[in-house]
Amino acid sequence: MAANTTASRVCGEFMTHFAGDLGISQERLDAAFQKALGETLADEVSNKHLTQAQADTIKQKLAGKAPCALASGLGKGHQKGLGAQYTQAFMTAAASALGITTDQLKADLKSGMTLSQIAAAQKPPVTQDQFRARLIANLKPLLDQAVTDKKLTSDQEQKILQRLQTGPIPFWDRPNRPAAAGATP
Repeated sequence: MAANTTASRVCGEFMTHFAGDLGISQERLDAAFQKALGETLADEVSNKHLTQAQADTIKQKLAGKAPCALASGLGKGHQKGLGAQYTQAFMTAAASALGITTDQLKADLKSGMTLSQIAAAQKPPVTQDQFRARLIANLKPLLDQAVTDKKLTSDQEQKILQRLQTGPIPFWDRPNRPAAAGATP
C-alpha cells in the first residue's frame, strides 16, 4: 500500500511540475488529458480493439484521475476485466470437457493439481488432444455470447481461440499457484 501512496504522491508532484513547465494550469492539463483519453478510447473502439462497453468502463475508472493513472489503470483495468471474464468461461468449459463440476475443477486446481493430472484421473482418462478439442468446443459458444453482449470484440475472441488451438493449455502442466509476493509474471 505504501508503494501506491508513494507513486501517487510522485505522480502529483510530476504533474504539478509538468503543468508549470508547459505554462498552463493543472486544471487545463487535466482537461487535456481527459479529452485525449476519450479520443484514444474512441480510436480503440473504432479499430475493434475494445468494445464500447470496455471503453466506457475504462473511461469511468479514469474519470477525474491524474494522467499518471493511465499507465496503472488502463492496461490493468482492461486486462483484468477481460481476464476475469475469460477465466470464468475457461473454467466452465474445462470442467465440462473433463465431465466434472466447475467447483470440483477449481478445488482440484487450488489443491495444486494440474489439468493433465485431473484429466488422467478421469474414467476413462482424457488425453491432451481430447481435452483441447472439447475445451474449444465448449468455450466457443461462451465467447460468442460475450461478443454478442459486447464484453469482447470478435478479434479478442479469435486471439483466445487461436492461442488455445496452437499454444499451451493454461494449467495443463503447471499448477494454479498464486504468484509469490514481489514476483513478476
